[in-house]
Amino acid sequence: MSRRALRSRTEICQLCDFMITRGSPLRQPNRPHRPFNSRSFTTTRRHYTQTLKSPNGSAPLATKRSSQLVDATQAQDITGNLSEDQLHRELTQAAANCTAIIHAGQVPSEEEVLQALRRCNKLAELVVSEWSPAPLKSEDRAASALLSLDESSTTKDLPPKLPASIQYAINHLSEAVFKLVEHSTVFITPGILELYVKIQANLGKPETFPQVFDMYANKPLPQEGGSTLKFRKPNPDKVSNAVPIATADRALQTAIDSRQLGVAMDIVETTYATKAFRRAKFVRKGLLPTTGVVVAPVAAYTVASQLAVLQTTMDSTLATNIAFAGIMAYTFFTGTIGVVALTTANDQMDRVTWAPGMPLRERWAREEERAAMDKIAQAWGFREKWRRGEEEGDDWDALREWIGGKGMILDRVELMEGME
Repeated sequence: MSRRALRSRTEICQLCDFMITRGSPLRQPNRPHRPFNSRSFTTTRRHYTQTLKSPNGSAPLATKRSSQLVDATQAQDITGNLSEDQLHRELTQAAANCTAIIHAGQVPSEEEVLQALRRCNKLAELVVSEWSPAPLKSEDRAASALLSLDESSTTKDLPPKLPASIQYAINHLSEAVFKLVEHSTVFITPGILELYVKIQANLGKPETFPQVFDMYANKPLPQEGGSTLKFRKPNPDKVSNAVPIATADRALQTAIDSRQLGVAMDIVETTYATKAFRRAKFVRKGLLPTTGVVVAPVAAYTVASQLAVLQTTMDSTLATNIAFAGIMAYTFFTGTIGVVALTTANDQMDRVTWAPGMPLRERWAREEERAAMDKIAQAWGFREKWRRGEEEGDDWDALREWIGGKGMILDRVELMEGME
């Protein structure tokens, strides 16, 4: 068998040698010749182009890229590594998309506004990731502080500034996004509000947050009816008009990072301190316990009546009343202790505490407001605990007076370090 295999292999090799010596290639059937071009694969968001490569796979031979204009109703992914001119062009185009929605002359849908804001948010994230200076590490800050004693190294450690064209485009984009949300025909939904706060936070522009939060609750609702556009005034104290807590936290942190005390105080007034925010908190966290308190007597009487059947030492009605009184006493006494422990907890308080005499229900309902003020006080005051109480200036006096008018105390003396 091995000889037969060897013999067949020898015949194939002789055939190959014969073809090579004759120099005639294998003949293939005639096919129409078509040049091999790059094929474009289209998706819902981006256009990809397949590139031809050389036989050895070293360098591409041709590259094609679709040059379609960006529509205001279609958000596309934006890749990084953009040059200054490309980024300026993208920012200008995004601002133009927002302006086009305003000048459309009709009430835009939520999806149209979201698509335009998503593109603006993508550009804002790109600006933050590629054009903003990287934050210094703790050891770098210490080294910079020591090196700053030398005058020759002070200019070396300054963070780089954005180019003038990019800064102008950022300002233009921030203004265009605000005008889009401010327009009378645009209804601000929670999704639109969240995207708006993300865009302005990435751009470092928190100045318009209080005004937008006020519009979120008080802006008239557009209604298309007939040939004229009508508006309906909403109820600002409605639960649905409360600013989401995650959006409010992001806006407040942006104002703190920008060192704008007035904006931070206005954000607290238009978010955490509103009646709608407290009602929304009650619906989220207090509705279920309150329902349990209302249903507890009925459930306790039902259980007591069933327990009275199991005994034979006293009358059934008397046994039911005794069991009902015992269950209700245990439930309400235990619940009262839990409520007092929950509303009087102060481990989370740092510099802002409640004034004496504040009702427990208000302490629970306004805890997020107090925490926001505490965050502001920590950001503007000294970080060293032993230096607290030494802050001076008009801003600090205004902050102390503002907190005092809310039924809270900034840096209570008996709670400060060393004053116990």
